[in-house]
Amino acid sequence: MFINIPKTHKQPEKIDIKSFKTDLLEGVSIIKSNRLISTMIGLGTIINFSIGPLFSIGLIYIIKEVLMVNDMQFGAFQMVFSASMLLAPLLCGGLTKKIKIGKLIYVSFIFIALLILLMSIFTSDLIISSFNTNMISYLGLLIISFIVGLVVTVSNIALGTLFNQIVPLDLMGRTSTVYNLAVTVFIPVGQMIFGYLYDIIIPSVVVIISGVILMIVTSLYKKALLSYDDTQLESEVKALEE
Repeated sequence: MFINIPKTHKQPEKIDIKSFKTDLLEGVSIIKSNRLISTMIGLGTIINFSIGPLFSIGLIYIIKEVLMVNDMQFGAFQMVFSASMLLAPLLCGGLTKKIKIGKLIYVSFIFIALLILLMSIFTSDLIISSFNTNMISYLGLLIISFIVGLVVTVSNIALGTLFNQIVPLDLMGRTSTVYNLAVTVFIPVGQMIFGYLYDIIIPSVVVIISGVILMIVTSLYKKALLSYDDTQLESEVKALEE
């Protein structure tokens, strides 16, 4: 409440479509000139496109329609997944300080992709039909989803930290606007496409598709993430400030 925050934003004399367009194009220009921000947008877009629908549509469909669990079990699943996001900063906060942010993001996304591929096993007809109860698949999905929630939250914190380190404060507004727009616009697109796939394909195959997409895209950005160090970070920040 009592922190004195300096005003560094550059408010236009008149707020209209033209000034909005100018700020938007300037944000696009900043993103194009910075390889790491472009990488972050690419990763964020793919996560929202392929992984977002898995948890907002896919798992709900699998748990309610395939495993046929009751409402209490479904509520417990949602509670455990939400709890993982709350506990992640407490359980993994120390780990994020020991690993370079670029490496942390890469390892996190690869680990998430592997967990999703493992998740597909518990959604397959082979596993479900091998037991007299659906609790094996339910508990498997519950445990994996909890771990995914932890890792996703940690990677999001790392992405946010990296974004704040790279972008100068006076350019934060217009850059974050373009960043959020590019990342968010693919959420409904992914929900529509993957929602349709869950209707026409075996659910376990759709889960595999989500994991494979994330694995491939993360591998493509491997070099950009792992090669990023503090020296490069300083040079990127200076370049943006200039």
